[in-house]
Amino acid sequence: MTATVLTEGVSAPVDAAPVTKADRIDSLDILRGIAVFGILLMNISAFGLIWQAYGNPMAAGGSTGLNLRLFEIMNVGFEGTMRGIFSMLFGAGIVLMTERMEKAGAGLATAEIHFRRMSWLLLAGIIHWTLLLWTGEILFAYALCGFFLFALRKIPARWQFAIGIAALLIAAGLSNMRYHGTLELSHKAAAAQAIVDGGGTPDEEQAEALEGWQEASSFAIPTEETTAMFTGWHSGSYLDAVTGQLSFSYQFQWVEAPFWLVFDMMPFMLIGMALLKSDVLTAGRSTRFYAALMGAGYAIGIPLGLYELGLLQAGEYGPLASAEAGRTYQFSRLAMVFGHLGLVLCVIRLGLCRWLMRGFAAAGQMALTNYIAQTLICTLLFYGFGFGLYNMFERYQLYLIVLAIAVVEMVWSVLWLRHFRFGPLEWVWRTLTYWRWQPMARKPVSLDPAATGAAQYQ
Repeated sequence: MTATVLTEGVSAPVDAAPVTKADRIDSLDILRGIAVFGILLMNISAFGLIWQAYGNPMAAGGSTGLNLRLFEIMNVGFEGTMRGIFSMLFGAGIVLMTERMEKAGAGLATAEIHFRRMSWLLLAGIIHWTLLLWTGEILFAYALCGFFLFALRKIPARWQFAIGIAALLIAAGLSNMRYHGTLELSHKAAAAQAIVDGGGTPDEEQAEALEGWQEASSFAIPTEETTAMFTGWHSGSYLDAVTGQLSFSYQFQWVEAPFWLVFDMMPFMLIGMALLKSDVLTAGRSTRFYAALMGAGYAIGIPLGLYELGLLQAGEYGPLASAEAGRTYQFSRLAMVFGHLGLVLCVIRLGLCRWLMRGFAAAGQMALTNYIAQTLICTLLFYGFGFGLYNMFERYQLYLIVLAIAVVEMVWSVLWLRHFRFGPLEWVWRTLTYWRWQPMARKPVSLDPAATGAAQYQ
């Protein structure tokens, strides 16, 4: 696409095109690569085990020994944090792309390209949760957020940060209300159950309370009905899987979307915009700053996470325990995100683990391809029309699968980007976004040192 800019009465074409390698920010690619593997680390239990195993170690995958310890580490250290970092980077990406185009003089074409980009991402997300069978996918929700956040990209960083924090505070308030509602429901359901156990018949209100409690419990604790439903998806044909999971995915992706969009994803996207403008995500601050960020984040996040884990354990991971732990979830999650950011950016600033950072950067540059590839791999492994390994592994074994996938994707990303400018799906997305065929192969690298500027982890 070509935009026209008027300068002193002379019109000149401005070429709107994807960001070049020279313009990429290594720290963002590294963080994106870490986040895309971290998301799989959290989601693998929902791929390979019954859905409730994500938040309940007693549901499946082993509830003792190493399996339990690993669940606890993931719950305290990584629950919601990788999604939080990924959301921050998505918000930062909106600012980077639109500012780059506006500085080039693209004008109104900036909005056209942004909204076209989000529209294609929206379609990819719909395909991902319908035809590719990943109920927990995030592209659909991210695209919806992207439509709205375009209007907020230019407000000052302090306001973006403040709005993001305010939204998380509101989310915490809503979670507190949810806890008290769940507590009241549990009392009503217990009274109704006592009537049933005594041979009586509860009235309509009591029956509704009992039914509501049973439904709430089924989200955390497997029942015969939910177990049969999830097993049915994974044991039949591809068509059975698509039709079987559709209503569940629709509920998760659309009916519950308002809360996720407004109080989970967009706050972190706005904070990501602010951190980019403040030179935090670019590794532009001092090593001391990132060390302090890491220390403060972990000092708050780990104790809060342990407190929440204790509530879950005391309540046997039931709905009331989950609602009670949810009251501080946004605070522990945000603190842990800052802790992780500080740690990774310290490593980048100090130039440590360069070979590993190079792998993360390559995987992050191809994050869309790697994210969808993870779904395809897991679908092949765990569905009946593939290898049919659903519910066959312990939790620690699933984490080993994640490690294997991460190694393979990092290696292939590094090798692929030696020859091509984009990952395969990134190339498709950019071609559709700019409505013009994008050159895929890399041009030969100039041997003139004055013409080359190698990035730190290139």
